[in-house]
Amino acid sequence: MTIKQNEILIYPTDTVWGIGCSLYSEEGFKRIAEIKKTNSKKPLSIMFASIEDIYKSFHFDSELNLLWLKEFFKLETTLGLSLKSSKIQIPKWATGASQFASIRCVDTPIIRDIYNKLRTPFFTTSLNITGEPPIINDQEAFDFYHRHVKDAHFFANNTNDNLSGSSSTIVFLKENLDFEIVREGLKAEQVKNHLAKLFEC
Repeated sequence: MTIKQNEILIYPTDTVWGIGCSLYSEEGFKRIAEIKKTNSKKPLSIMFASIEDIYKSFHFDSELNLLWLKEFFKLETTLGLSLKSSKIQIPKWATGASQFASIRCVDTPIIRDIYNKLRTPFFTTSLNITGEPPIINDQEAFDFYHRHVKDAHFFANNTNDNLSGSSSTIVFLKENLDFEIVREGLKAEQVKNHLAKLFEC
């Protein structure tokens, strides 16, 4: 199966079911807003399939090494990174007035499969109509796909893994390792403890 740049994707993540499209598809970006009935200028998170790909795509301080980042992204997190630190092209229409890109990394076979087929990172957001709860049930995800976006690529959850059902903890990285937690998820306390490790030495 191939995935064309403007096509919509529906898939399970570690927290909730997601909907996305290629990082370079403005058409897909706008269509997701239409499907979710939300503001078309609202930035979306960007999904990577491996920490190594994130590390190649952004400049990091030496303290934020691969091992630290791997542990960070295991905690159901989103990391806000300055656009100035990006080594890749992130379209201006995708970030609006924000000076940050919100990065996710979910290392599962489905996310790796999508990433490898697109050969690019991809936009990701929760699968739901804005104002309604995010979808965590496989059947509800399929029903949403069938009702709202039949032409999407639907990636069934074949692992029987239970999704946590909680939104990710969002952490913005500012200058000089200054972190701001802008949303707390299920594992927020573990995230805080992991952030603290950077300052223990």
